Amino acid sequence: MPANTLTHYVFVDFENVPEVNLGLIEGKPVQVTLLIGKNQKKLDLALVQQIRRLASQVELIEVGASGHNALDLTLAYYLGQAVQRCPDAHFHIVSKDKDFEPMITHLSDEGIPVDRCDSFAARPFLPKPTKPHPIKAAVPTRSGALAKAVVPVKTGAPDVRLEKLIARLKDNSAPRPRTKSRLLAHINTVFGGRLTETEQTQKLAELISRGLLTIDANGKVSYATPPGTRRR
Repeated sequence: MPANTLTHYVFVDFENVPEVNLGLIEGKPVQVTLLIGKNQKKLDLALVQQIRRLASQVELIEVGASGHNALDLTLAYYLGQAVQRCPDAHFHIVSKDKDFEPMITHLSDEGIPVDRCDSFAARPFLPKPTKPHPIKAAVPTRSGALAKAVVPVKTGAPDVRLEKLIARLKDNSAPRPRTKSRLLAHINTVFGGRLTETEQTQKLAELISRGLLTIDANGKVSYATPPGTRRR
């Protein structure tokens, strides 16, 4: 894979989300850490075979401690280690536990791209489901015969998340991503971690076209200073 491909680090609370198909990450720039609870004594044979086959991409962590949030705190520890090793990567938590949200918000505000999802298969680096085609339905005509009608597909809602992103980046009192790679990852986080790399680049191009920021040849981001304010 290309050296500049964005790497994804996925931390799975396997006690909370036990359905994981590791075959989906094969050959992709993805590293997975599976955290197994103390009371999980058995693993599915198919999963064990995937772990063995993808040993270079999968790490299995057995959490020996028990008690409230023991696995969550262990997951946060390994996530922090990965951020230190690879600060330009994108980080994902797979868990239904919403207790991670304050930590995710804090890291995102610091320019570190982290998101959470209830399902492993819903991660953005996996193939997206195809969009539904217009539905053809049979409707009665005045004569009683059946005619085909096309039911239009609803259009998407206004790009509220983009406006939210712009407002956040205009606020020079808060930390903002200072490199292109971190900014792209931050954009993806704001959009729920579901953008492809092409879509991230398109959103970045729109920010630039609006005069919000510039990026030099070394990938350094400079933000426009609103009139009447001082640059940090």
